[in-house]
Amino acid sequence: MFWNLKRVLSLLLVLLFAGTIFYYAYYQSRGIIAGPTITLLSPHDGDELTSTLVNVRGSVLRSKELTLDGRAIFVDLSGNFNEQLLLYPGYNIIELAAKDADGREEKKTVGIVWSGTTSPAFVSSSSSRMESSATGSIMINQ
Repeated sequence: MFWNLKRVLSLLLVLLFAGTIFYYAYYQSRGIIAGPTITLLSPHDGDELTSTLVNVRGSVLRSKELTLDGRAIFVDLSGNFNEQLLLYPGYNIIELAAKDADGREEKKTVGIVWSGTTSPAFVSSSSSRMESSATGSIMINQ
């Protein structure tokens, strides 16, 4: 077989063209291959908060649905989310889960501590007493 310059150049051009097509196909499909990605801006793992209400903020890429502690949350067109969550006294675990159309899932788990005391708004300011009669009990608020 005789290798002349014309055959070598045409073979190199075909290989370069095929390599470029394969690289471009991989470059365009890398997001589909990677699956969903969660970026959590706040709160951070190990934060100690004094407020009972915390804003869970961040963004998600390539996700079909996003859940916060098992509850679906809304995401804007840019993939950003901002959800408020009520904390329990002590240690709280927050779990975000993103799922794409192919069923791949990514989870982020954050542990935060609420070190505040019970808010006075939850303590009842009125006292109640029970009076009984022959027909039943009656509650009287004072």
